[in-house]
Amino acid sequence: MAALLMDLQLWLPAQDQATKHANGLGVGIGEVSLSMNTIKIVLICGALLFSNIVAEIQILINPVYLSENKLPGTELSRAYDKDVAGKPNAYRFLNKTKDFVIDANSGVITATKIFNYETDPTKFLFIVDTGGIMRHVLTVNIIDVPEPPDCTADPLFSSGSATFEIAEDYPLFQSIYKVNVTDEDIAHGDRLTYNIETELSGPKRGANSFGVDPVNGIISLRGEDALDFDAGYHTFQLSVRATDSAGLFCQGTIIINIRDINDETPQFEPFPMDSINVTEKKPIGDFVARVKATDRDKDSSIIYSFKTQQEVFGLDPFTGIITVLQSLNLDNPSNPRTYSLEIEARDDGNNTSSYVFTVFVENVDDPISCDSNFATGAGVSVSVAENIPSSAFIYAILSRDPDLGQEVEFFQLVIAVRNRDSLSLESCVGTITINIQNVNDESPVLIYSPDAPISINENLPVGTKLAKFMATDRDIEDDVHYELIGTQKEFAINEDLGDVTVAYPLDYEDETTPKSWVLYVRVYDNDKTHSTTGTFTVILQDVNDNPPRCSQDIYVIELPENTPVDTSLVSLTCTDRDGTIPNNNITYHLMKDAFSNKTFTMTNNEVKVGPMHLDYDNSVFSAMDFKYTLFVRVSDEGIPVLSTIIRIILRVRRINELNPIGTMMSFTFSVFENSPIDTLVGKITYTDGDWPFNNVQYAIVGGNFGIPPKFYIESDSGIIKLLNSLDREAVSQYKITVRITDVANDALPDPLRQRSATAQVTIHVLNVNDEPPVCTPPHLEIQTYANFRGPLIRLNCLDKDSPQDHLSYSITGGNTNNQFTLWREGTESPSLATGQNFQDYLFQGIQDGVTFQLLIEVTDELGENPVSQLTATTTVIIHVLPWTTAQPTSSRETTPTTITTSVLRKISYYWRPDTWFPAVVTLTGALFVMCLYAVAWCLFKNVPAYSRHFPQCHGHQSQPCLNEKELRYENSLSVVTQLNSRPHLLPGNDKVRTKTIKKFHRV
Repeated sequence: MAALLMDLQLWLPAQDQATKHANGLGVGIGEVSLSMNTIKIVLICGALLFSNIVAEIQILINPVYLSENKLPGTELSRAYDKDVAGKPNAYRFLNKTKDFVIDANSGVITATKIFNYETDPTKFLFIVDTGGIMRHVLTVNIIDVPEPPDCTADPLFSSGSATFEIAEDYPLFQSIYKVNVTDEDIAHGDRLTYNIETELSGPKRGANSFGVDPVNGIISLRGEDALDFDAGYHTFQLSVRATDSAGLFCQGTIIINIRDINDETPQFEPFPMDSINVTEKKPIGDFVARVKATDRDKDSSIIYSFKTQQEVFGLDPFTGIITVLQSLNLDNPSNPRTYSLEIEARDDGNNTSSYVFTVFVENVDDPISCDSNFATGAGVSVSVAENIPSSAFIYAILSRDPDLGQEVEFFQLVIAVRNRDSLSLESCVGTITINIQNVNDESPVLIYSPDAPISINENLPVGTKLAKFMATDRDIEDDVHYELIGTQKEFAINEDLGDVTVAYPLDYEDETTPKSWVLYVRVYDNDKTHSTTGTFTVILQDVNDNPPRCSQDIYVIELPENTPVDTSLVSLTCTDRDGTIPNNNITYHLMKDAFSNKTFTMTNNEVKVGPMHLDYDNSVFSAMDFKYTLFVRVSDEGIPVLSTIIRIILRVRRINELNPIGTMMSFTFSVFENSPIDTLVGKITYTDGDWPFNNVQYAIVGGNFGIPPKFYIESDSGIIKLLNSLDREAVSQYKITVRITDVANDALPDPLRQRSATAQVTIHVLNVNDEPPVCTPPHLEIQTYANFRGPLIRLNCLDKDSPQDHLSYSITGGNTNNQFTLWREGTESPSLATGQNFQDYLFQGIQDGVTFQLLIEVTDELGENPVSQLTATTTVIIHVLPWTTAQPTSSRETTPTTITTSVLRKISYYWRPDTWFPAVVTLTGALFVMCLYAVAWCLFKNVPAYSRHFPQCHGHQSQPCLNEKELRYENSLSVVTQLNSRPHLLPGNDKVRTKTIKKFHRV
């Protein structure tokens, strides 16, 4: 009755609130006709009158402890009243609330919103009513849950677009940026710790220059690697993480651009042996040489000057060209033969360097008679590369290259030739024409690249175009190609077009997906000789006559499965209204089934756990919905005996107690390097004794490098498959670490109590011949004389997956009359040499040379299966010159060499049967087995030891087992199939003839 009066006081209005509604019930004092005391008397009398027929409302869990981040709609507790069970609209809250609801039919109590411990009330009281006299108070407590820090206080930081610029001489430990992070748990004593998760530099990688204060989040230079714009450190991307005491974190990204300053000194390009040669006849004002200095600082100009005053030579301050100011004639005894010059180079930042070299003056004698080819006519033509260093002797000429849109230039140099005899005054003058040939010396130039960060939405379809890079190369007939530097699985770039596209599904919510990227694009030419780098940033955006009576008829209890033995489950409080002994003596008896027989005991009025502990991890228990239903019979000792059944419902809460266990601690698998994507590599198996059994997930946590990674594992089955192509020549073995984590094995949400184990997996990559030989260079051009015998040139061919002694060489084209052969010593590459048939008399006395163009084939896997062999070819052009010195005709013209392309074609023949052939072979095999069985039956059917393996005939011995018709049919069929195939086993050339012979025997 005390509880009843308490409930009345909770929901009945007070007498002084005559004009207000009471707790939302809508009953005013003016509408109440009875006084408060009268109502209490009536209710007390009614309770005494109906106490034996009215049941108290039961609350499954009371009080309720609700985590602040629990999703709406989660069942918190359940009300139960057996008097209204199954009736509609039976349950309600007397006090109104928008935060909690109770299902009117089932009594299930749920929350309607997500609570915040820091801002919402932390305790709620509700009165549960079912329309009867009894009511019950439900208490809901909001409990605090650690919350992750919030990095969105600075949107630029959290989105990855916060950008700063500092000079490359920025001082150490001076603040650059302060990370602004909030955490609601700080009010309860939580602390944040800051650290730099990743630091990327570009276009040159590997710098470690910045640090963050772990307490206040201030980012500054730490001095481990100095900033150097000229060394390639132009920009940095820092991922900064803020972690609270519970290990929860948030992170953001800042981009720091480095501003170049003029801090580099000019560097001279030295002359060969730090000297140059000029003749004494060099005219005044004529060009002597050009000094050149370079400055690593961008857009810096250089001024040249002599360190000491010079009267013989002049120097252009802008171009570095040295000219003659006075005569160098050595006939004048006052003129020296050598001059030492020291030149200073000064840049825009007043940084200087100097270079000292010597000028040698050569004596010139009178000309002598020269050969007509050298002295007259077109002269001698010499071809040199455009990038040869300047001032080299005779043939080493430094020229500017024929860039795009320019004509190829040639130079005619006058060469002085003098006699070795110093007393002779004879000399001659001839002309050499030097043709400039184009070489690949220009770097690609980016003409368009994104100049601002690109913001994209998540879940863009794979293949969506994000940006386009455009570049050009000034070298003639040289194309540009594009590639991404580094390993980004999320993006790809078209090698030829420069289109950057999405290559992997992007999910902003995925913790493994970054929120921003700085992509580095390399533009290179055909031979990858020169390249240029560009960058751009991509930012990712965005439910007896009185039986005993006890205080409760039903108990609903929830305990974890690790509850200790001897823990009290229920202590019953029961009374019997009979007033004489033995009618009011109460005894207790626990009625147990076979499953719970040893799990619970009862001592007096107390039910305890034991002698066996609770076990949630049981398949039989899962069929019982993981709950025990116990019945306690409470009886008196009267005649007849009266009793009451008390029901106890114990719901066991699962606890994650066991770690996953594997069949072994390490696994070893092998896979061929040419295996296609999604090839099965192997399977690892782990078990978990917690219910649900073996509910584990597998994940690769270490050693799986590359984007995309080389392998992936199916999280549910543990099957490891190939995700990216393999190259045994690069990596022959992978060691990966797999974490095995149990899932949903605890009543608390994962991963608070998840258990895990790790397995070491070794994957051996098996070799496959997938690399053809490569010859360097692919084309060779040499000259020889008609009377030469012996090796001409050694071939340089390599194969990444075959040793040198497994390469075979053969001349497959152009070797007319076997004039040349391949000569090889040991395992080295062979040399091309003249052969036995090299007929020198064919070339004697002729004026024009003969050119051979040889095609040499190189094959790997010497002696192995020809199907798996790979080949390459190299072309050698041999110019055979006549050894005679006779005067050629004046009308002879030099014929340029033309390289032609030869195609090697090989046809491999193999046999493939027609589609009907396997069917005929299968049928023939089946008939052959049947015939063997029939022969065995005839031979062993009457042998007792084997008769049980054959069907027996039952009947009188004088009667045959089979009638004549059946026996005739039994012995009638014998099929012999003969295969007559033609000798050439090519597709479509095979003919098979089948001949069937049937023999009939009469009994």
